[in-house]
Amino acid sequence: MISKKVFPYSLILSAVLALSACGGTGVSGAAYLETAATNFSTNMSSLISALTTTAGLNSKSLTDLFNTKYLDGGFTKADLVTSLADNATALGTTPELSLFPLAAISNTKLTGCDSNDICTLTGTLTNSDADTTSIDFSTKVIVLSGVVYLYGDQSSTSSI
Repeated sequence: MISKKVFPYSLILSAVLALSACGGTGVSGAAYLETAATNFSTNMSSLISALTTTAGLNSKSLTDLFNTKYLDGGFTKADLVTSLADNATALGTTPELSLFPLAAISNTKLTGCDSNDICTLTGTLTNSDADTTSIDFSTKVIVLSGVVYLYGDQSSTSSI
């Protein structure tokens, strides 16, 4: 059975890492932020495309994209890891249950970074499975040593 905590795209993009957010590493400079955003976009698009497989759902590379302090709409990193594992188990026994269409992110940009290296990541999510659909998104991230990690809105209240 598929977990009730389905891993929605907003969580993918808003969508797990063993580093702690120690802050103050000095996120600055347009080139630094542009490179970090581009690298995140490329990595995330690759990982999203693997979500149709059990291996993709169980990928440590995917969960490593989320900061240990990730919290978004009541979902923690632990919740997301559990949900991904539950969905991988369901997909392993019933492959037609794949919930994740082909998608990619592009046009990413980091802005509004604070002294704790928490920034706003904006971009476009394009789903091109049956038809092409694009939406713009915005989410909080933390940038550590030039790497972008999903941070979430830090709210324990669901917006769904």
